[in-house]
Amino acid sequence: MAHDDKLIQELEEKKALVRNNIFRIFDSSLGGHCGGTMSILELVTALYFHHMKIDPNNCDWPERDRMVLSKAHCCEAIYALLPEIGYVPEEALDTYYCYASPFQGHADRWCTPGIDYSGGSLGQGLSFAVGMATAEKIKTAAKPPVSKMPQFLPRLTTIYNPTYRVYCIVGDGECNEGQIWEAAMFAAKYKLDNLINIVDYNKFSLDGPSREIMPMEPFDEKWRSFGWWVKEIDGHNLREICDALDLASNLYGDGKPKCLIAHTVKGHGIPSWEETHAHLARGEGITMGVKEGRDIYG
Repeated sequence: MAHDDKLIQELEEKKALVRNNIFRIFDSSLGGHCGGTMSILELVTALYFHHMKIDPNNCDWPERDRMVLSKAHCCEAIYALLPEIGYVPEEALDTYYCYASPFQGHADRWCTPGIDYSGGSLGQGLSFAVGMATAEKIKTAAKPPVSKMPQFLPRLTTIYNPTYRVYCIVGDGECNEGQIWEAAMFAAKYKLDNLINIVDYNKFSLDGPSREIMPMEPFDEKWRSFGWWVKEIDGHNLREICDALDLASNLYGDGKPKCLIAHTVKGHGIPSWEETHAHLARGEGITMGVKEGRDIYG
């Protein structure tokens, strides 16, 4: 479905709040994974403030949609939106990387309300997401919802909405790892159409350009050849992201896991970070980028 201008404007306003919170995290800690955090800003904004089914009053609601941030070093993007949902107090933004803070250097399920996956080593998140999606399928098959379909129509097959969907964000760099493709094969074999994987395709990993580290093109055809439904999108266009997420969700029942390849820019919106394809910045590099961001966005 197409999304109206009012919704997109509301999401733009939410994005501005989250971006300012990211700057606050970086400024208070003088460090952070700035490149990948900025490249997924629009993605997490669309997911958490529009698309995902969550309960602001209960971060562990059993029927919530799950989010697996496989590139867990970019957790600052999600940390920055948690106070806006109400899962953590705003003051937590100033405690990043501090002792006993809910905001540690990588996403941690056990210390941060609203986090579904503890990550660190790259390449593992999609396998975890596959496990969660499989668990939902098994549970729904064992205890299906009460059908409202007339019982005298035995030829009809009822397709139940999943109790929850599983969303996973992976980096293009970690797609070099074989475990990603093992998980992709499993998801296709077991028809995990309740799984939506989003690739943050910012074209750079820690060691340099993705195409030089390990060429992956044609990237979209690789995912299709593994049995996935695939769509390429502009990962910084909120309307395009929302349209693609809704389309992927509405295709539930086709027996295919979904993959959105989001073309993004590492360090998006901050000239010095974009120019250097910044991965992890400390001290002056963070200070300069935060100043640029505040000068640009106010």
